[in-house]
Amino acid sequence: MRKKTFMAISLVMLLLVASVGAHACTSILVTPDASVDGSASVTHTCDSGNSPFEIVKVPAQDWEPGTMIDVLYLPQYTLGNQMHEYAATPTGNQIPQVAHTYGYIKALFGVINEKQVAIGETSISSRRDSVNPNGFFDITNLSILAMERAATAREAVQIMGELAEKYGYKDGGEELSVADPYECWVFEMVGPGPLWEQGDDAPGAYWVAQRVPDGHVAASANASVIREIDFDDPDNFLFSPGIVEYAIEQGWYAPDSGEPFSWRLHFCNSVHVPTSDRRVWRVLCLAAPSLADTLTDEANLPFSVPVDKKLSLNDINTIQRDHYEDTQFDGRYSITAGPWNNPRRYRGLSFRVDGKGYSWQRMIAQVQCEYSITTQSRHWLPDEIGAVVWYGAANPDLTCYVPLYASMTELAPCLNTEAGSHQKFTRDSYWWAISAVSTYADLKWSYMSKDIQKCIDEYEGRAIDYQSTIEAAALELYAKDPERAIDFLTTYCNRNVETVRNAWWELLDYLIWKYNMGFVTENGRVNSVSYPTDWLRRVVELDEPDHY
Repeated sequence: MRKKTFMAISLVMLLLVASVGAHACTSILVTPDASVDGSASVTHTCDSGNSPFEIVKVPAQDWEPGTMIDVLYLPQYTLGNQMHEYAATPTGNQIPQVAHTYGYIKALFGVINEKQVAIGETSISSRRDSVNPNGFFDITNLSILAMERAATAREAVQIMGELAEKYGYKDGGEELSVADPYECWVFEMVGPGPLWEQGDDAPGAYWVAQRVPDGHVAASANASVIREIDFDDPDNFLFSPGIVEYAIEQGWYAPDSGEPFSWRLHFCNSVHVPTSDRRVWRVLCLAAPSLADTLTDEANLPFSVPVDKKLSLNDINTIQRDHYEDTQFDGRYSITAGPWNNPRRYRGLSFRVDGKGYSWQRMIAQVQCEYSITTQSRHWLPDEIGAVVWYGAANPDLTCYVPLYASMTELAPCLNTEAGSHQKFTRDSYWWAISAVSTYADLKWSYMSKDIQKCIDEYEGRAIDYQSTIEAAALELYAKDPERAIDFLTTYCNRNVETVRNAWWELLDYLIWKYNMGFVTENGRVNSVSYPTDWLRRVVELDEPDHY
């Protein structure tokens, strides 16, 4: 017991250290009937600043009977080193392998597999006394196992839940958004408490999953969004055993209180956190503007909303780029935005000055985002063509999303082996090209962001416009020889990534020239740019005259 208690305390201390970085990501689910073309989509903004950012293709594989696989430790935070060269370490734990594992695309988490199962992620609030050091799995492991083994979203939820129950879950509270061509699910998991050990009769994790109604959009952003569980509705709810009983045992829920059991409130102890709930509020308002006037209580938002009009791929990507523009939380016009209306805020988002606590606004688009994704799973296409992820490096607000099909035999080296890391800059890298341009835009946001958006419209817009043509050609090849179709998609996507990378380095050179020394050079003239009058007025009002 003493050993268990010491280990539990040590893990809690570790989580306290990591908690600042953990509360970040945003994930959106768009059901088939909520999208223009019938795609089911999930998104993920991987907001960390010190995690790996490469993306790789893992091939399908057959395994001999009796094969055991190592459960590796795959940390989410690696000081910015590459995952495959640095972060993965053995734990000494093993589980039986299945006979066949599907091919899939993997970034920090599993992304999308060859059966069109897709995953997005965000950490969620959970009780400190739910954490357990004795489990086999982090959420990274579980997302990858789902990619390898699941042919549907429902199956992915069940696989992850059952493995965690059997072998134990040691991560903090986590949400995975899971989709296939027909369904979208919100999957939330927490640990079994610090005293659980391998072989205990109690489950090694507690989890619940809720299906998003077709025609709806849902979102999660670092706080649980599943509330009441209908234990008699297996079509829309999946869950581990003993949830309510454990909450009663721990004193988290009193049945005689008269209030219904809430997973969010009683099990996860989620309280209103504006930095989390406001992002969900914003997603729901953008998906259903007609409901915006009713979505006034950020702490009690609906699980999902029906869309006013069906969302296109560009609509979804636009939501990921959002900074609360044209709302009461729009930060472009405050003194903190500087003279050039910069909506971004850097970490720490919370800070203290003279003993008082303050915080910056936390937007969907975050400066320290490693990458963001938008997946498409489409039932009317063969899996080899239907499963695609649009991958964007760095901050989604000024990224350029590029398509990558789950069936691709390999991804361009500039996405992985030549991608570099936070510790290694290289001009071979797609990520570094996007990030360098995005970071440089902070010097004169209101000007440079427009120049960059023109390139986004050109290169990302062209890829979106060409998608149906490319896939029609792939379908024609697929009818004759599926392997030729896969080769065609592999070549097209990798060349497109390299084209975008090269264009973005040229764009950086252009921005350096155009805005050199704070001037704006265009039309054969070097133009002086004065600070905007509105901003100067605020400076005068807030500062002492001799401190200008």
